[in-house]
Amino acid sequence: MALQGPQKIAILLCRFSDSPTAEPNPSGYYEDLVTRGSGGLNDYWIAASLGAINLDGSRVFGWKTFDLTRAAFLAAHPGRWDKIKGAIDRFPEMSEAEYTCVVALYAVDVTDGGSQGGVLGGPGDGNVTFLAHELGHIFGLEHSFDRSERQAETWSQPGEYFDRHDMMSAMNVDSDAGHRFSPRGPLLNAPNIDRMGWLPAQRVWQPAGNSSATHDVDLVALEHPEVSGYLAARIGPWMAEFRMATRFDAGLSQPCILFHQAEAAPNSVILASDPAHNVHEWLPGQSIGQISSYRLFGGKRVTVVSFDLRARKARLRVQIVAKKPPFVDFDTTFEGGVGLLPQNGGLVVIRNGKIVVVPVPVPEPIDLRETIRQQVQEAVQAALPPQVLGFQTGSRRPGLPSLAVGPRGPSKG
Repeated sequence: MALQGPQKIAILLCRFSDSPTAEPNPSGYYEDLVTRGSGGLNDYWIAASLGAINLDGSRVFGWKTFDLTRAAFLAAHPGRWDKIKGAIDRFPEMSEAEYTCVVALYAVDVTDGGSQGGVLGGPGDGNVTFLAHELGHIFGLEHSFDRSERQAETWSQPGEYFDRHDMMSAMNVDSDAGHRFSPRGPLLNAPNIDRMGWLPAQRVWQPAGNSSATHDVDLVALEHPEVSGYLAARIGPWMAEFRMATRFDAGLSQPCILFHQAEAAPNSVILASDPAHNVHEWLPGQSIGQISSYRLFGGKRVTVVSFDLRARKARLRVQIVAKKPPFVDFDTTFEGGVGLLPQNGGLVVIRNGKIVVVPVPVPEPIDLRETIRQQVQEAVQAALPPQVLGFQTGSRRPGLPSLAVGPRGPSKG
């Protein structure tokens, strides 16, 4: 079942005995961060989930000063979860069972940050982008990829963290600046929203059946679901979405269409309009799908037609050429018995009235010279009457010249 409704989080504000006055932000800053209408973390998840979830009921605890120095705490809490648990243990007034996630934020650097059973952060992590990314992991999302061989970190996979339009590539994304809770954004991409069960089926366009046709499809900017229309299009192996540099997408460089692999299973993969330069934005006039192959073999081709920024919509032209169904003709089926369609290394045949696949037989070795000799003899027999040549089946009249086969073919000897 898709995640729905309030996802309460507890934010624990922590500091050490050797930095008792350290305070990156007052506690009221974090309270506003999880309050609706502030442009903060709660508003982000309402927008990113298309209204499916929120952080209503979240609470902020602290600032609380521990009775340990930073060095002593780190020595006793070496791992990420250790540091989160170390905070939980010092806030007995907080009931962990009441919350979807506990976020432990420290006033000084604790040498690590991220999610593991909860979220761990330092003094610079009280922003929407960091916290939304890590909460995304808590909610069940994974890192997003492109198809390049680039590595964001030495320990990461090629392409990991390189969808700059998706929150699950933070901290390598196009986020905004200048807001109280910046960096903020971007939103989730459409495949990730769909994977979480938050993308309504009625707001996803997809072609029906396998008939050749051309469709003009308008997509609404993903940040503006209040506008009626489709928020995404699922076209064969691709999912398309329209993005504009507004609201939580304000950090994007330009309005654009994005194409992803249709399914985030579990990681989403963005497709480049210019793979040589790792450009992922698709602009009017650009098309995805090779025209030569889709016309010849069937398939789909999508062209970005135009953007209407006032209406917050983009138009796509979807061209579909039906794939020809496999066909075994009458003669093949009922006379020869062997079809012309290779499947899985075999051939389609008719056996006991059923179409089955059998391995391709390995030909036995042949004597080429003997084969040619026999073919020549048969040709002579067919061309002249037996009484002229004196042939009998399987024999040659004595006195007739024999046929010899040399390296270049048959010759008289």
